[in-house]
Amino acid sequence: MSAAEAPDTLRVLLVEDDEDDAAMTRALLSNIPGTRFEMDWVSSYDRGLEMIQANRHDVDLVDYHLGMHSGLDLLHAIQGETRHAPVIMLTGHGNESVVLEAMRSGAADYLPKGSMSSESLERAISHAVEKFRLRCHLDERHRELQQANDDLKMRSEEIERFYHVLAHELKTPLTAASEFVDILLEEISGPINADQREYLQIIDGCFDSLKQNINDLFDITRLETGKLSVTLESAPVDDLIHQVVTSFGPIAHHKGVTLDCAVSPNLSAVFMDPQRIRQVLNNLLSNAIKFTPSGGFVTIAASEETANPSFLTITVTDTGQGIEADQLSRIFGRLYQIRDDSSPSVAGLGLGLFIARELVKLHGGTLSVTSTPGVGSTFSFTLRHTSQPTS
Repeated sequence: MSAAEAPDTLRVLLVEDDEDDAAMTRALLSNIPGTRFEMDWVSSYDRGLEMIQANRHDVDLVDYHLGMHSGLDLLHAIQGETRHAPVIMLTGHGNESVVLEAMRSGAADYLPKGSMSSESLERAISHAVEKFRLRCHLDERHRELQQANDDLKMRSEEIERFYHVLAHELKTPLTAASEFVDILLEEISGPINADQREYLQIIDGCFDSLKQNINDLFDITRLETGKLSVTLESAPVDDLIHQVVTSFGPIAHHKGVTLDCAVSPNLSAVFMDPQRIRQVLNNLLSNAIKFTPSGGFVTIAASEETANPSFLTITVTDTGQGIEADQLSRIFGRLYQIRDDSSPSVAGLGLGLFIARELVKLHGGTLSVTSTPGVGSTFSFTLRHTSQPTS
């Protein structure tokens, strides 16, 4: 049993095959002031092992000589068991090797019987009980921390499963609804007027946003389970950039934002997964246009990395509201959202930049940001060249 923090009574087990030595130990305990000791004495190895394993005492005093066995045999028998009181080995003079083996085998302390006094016995018992109390406290804290860690892991797995199920259940009906909108826009079921086309295009745009949110949920689940990978190939990045800029042209024009492309000529091919880099560019351009007011500019550029010729740098710069300094270190966090000053609502799930950064990492590059409030922001990421320059 565990020792109380400040006991008035201590229960002591003495495993001793000599009756006179047992009587001497009982007398020494009775002369210790301030604490009442209740001593149980057993004289055999087998009975001692049984009593120690029953764990009904606060401290166990074990003699080295126990007939056909020794106190070391008893220590070895209980070694690895945690549910027993601290053991103090009682030895004869000149048994240094026994002392060392006893301490290695788990004894809390040792006392030479020939010079044992009430003071030395009290000191040894006090230290052993206190060390045992501290060990029990540390073990309990370790168990609590382990349980807390297991709970967090289980909850994390539950959240990941929820993401996956939610994304799957949303995507199926959304895909069907989106296909019916396409059928209407293509006038397969009959002609539509201008107002109807405009409304359907708005609905289609909303579907695209929902699809992106669902894809983000899929990606975040794969990222957190280590199942998201990229398939790298050698490809020119300038063609991909021009395709993305072209796709965002109508969105920028509708908002009154000028979208420019400044790609250096003769760029080297890079290692990339085109689908995933398109996803990164889509996220950065979408954010840049969203946070840039009418009349502003968004520029996407690509150039060779001068500081490190092994890399190419792609930047997306806007003249939007900018990002406060205290937000810069947080914007790549999962679920973190920057509020658009021009809109009372917050769009998206706050996963886009987190996923973009992780995708760039999977390519061996980095994604960073610089910003000045009221002036604008620049997001930059790097991709490795297919061929390294020769020296």
